[in-house]
Amino acid sequence: MKKEVLSMIGHVKDTPRVLKKTYEIRNDYMTDFVKAFTEHDFKKVFFLGSGTSNHAAIIIKNIFVNTLHIEGVAVPPTYFTNHVDPNPAGVFKKEEICVICFSQHGDSISTCESAKKASDDGYFTIGVTEQLDSVLEKLTDVYCHLVCEEEQIGPETRGFTQTLYQFYIMAIEIARKKGIISEEEFVKLDKDALDLADNFDSIVNESIEWYNRNREEFLKMERSSIAGYGYNWATALEARLKFFETYARPCFGYEFEEQMHGPFRAYPDKDVYFFVIVSEGEKEKDRARAAIPYYKDAFSEHVFVVTAEDDFPTGEKDLRFSYHTTDILSPMQYVIPFQVLSALICEDVGIDTTVSPVKKRYFSSHYQA
Repeated sequence: MKKEVLSMIGHVKDTPRVLKKTYEIRNDYMTDFVKAFTEHDFKKVFFLGSGTSNHAAIIIKNIFVNTLHIEGVAVPPTYFTNHVDPNPAGVFKKEEICVICFSQHGDSISTCESAKKASDDGYFTIGVTEQLDSVLEKLTDVYCHLVCEEEQIGPETRGFTQTLYQFYIMAIEIARKKGIISEEEFVKLDKDALDLADNFDSIVNESIEWYNRNREEFLKMERSSIAGYGYNWATALEARLKFFETYARPCFGYEFEEQMHGPFRAYPDKDVYFFVIVSEGEKEKDRARAAIPYYKDAFSEHVFVVTAEDDFPTGEKDLRFSYHTTDILSPMQYVIPFQVLSALICEDVGIDTTVSPVKKRYFSSHYQA
């Protein structure tokens, strides 16, 4: 029987199942990855990926720096290959540096070339893919299989969220085995992950309800800006990519404060739609409290807040989640409304996200071994 091809919103709705599976089968995917970190004293780790994998790498870098207290760097693979000295000050021994390369299909030219360069230069490499027996797997010292399951359409949603979740699970396991956290701390962090998976259906359903509530206004949107901060700066970048690659209207993604430095000059009288992710950080939340009314007064009536913070004011247009996860897990929650927005607005205007609009493909992004 031919396998049913899920729609984009179908992949988003399927994410809770895959997260629960990721929690339950951890021993199937994390043994070699965790062993690499427990048997090596990595002090500096590079996290490399292109597109959605780049945004995942930035967030995972934050998870690993916070949990394992390593020095972490997340950059696009081609920049790493051509412009980065992994140890410019000679502070680290070569064996203390690890390069992790993310590519869901395992054949991205940029990522494969960065893995080959790192390996040729003598650094320990780890390949991370969903696709088994990929080029990237063969180029790296250790392989880690993503259990997100193959996404059957181009715009990745379920795979992005699951990748973050899987690496959180592995990070806390490494921290436990290396004695960085106590058993009691591990149990708490592990329960946080389980709680998130158990509540993920509500996150998806509330995001869909938010879209439907604002549907008529969203359908008039021609240009937009998505801003986030802290752990969710990269969430805003991924949200922007997802919306732009599907809906194909101009969309910009910013760190919250950076939007003040230049972009605002382009907004007056342009009817820009503003989306603001309000997450952790009291200082930044205070700044956002003042900024939101300013946006509405100076630039646009189309301002939408996405938050789970009980102490942040929201209105009818906004999305206030009923569930609140931890700061470090919050990107998995806050990306969902934008995946839903991208999927449903495309359905409503007749854009088929299962079909690529790119017809000429003689210039490839896929690696040939």
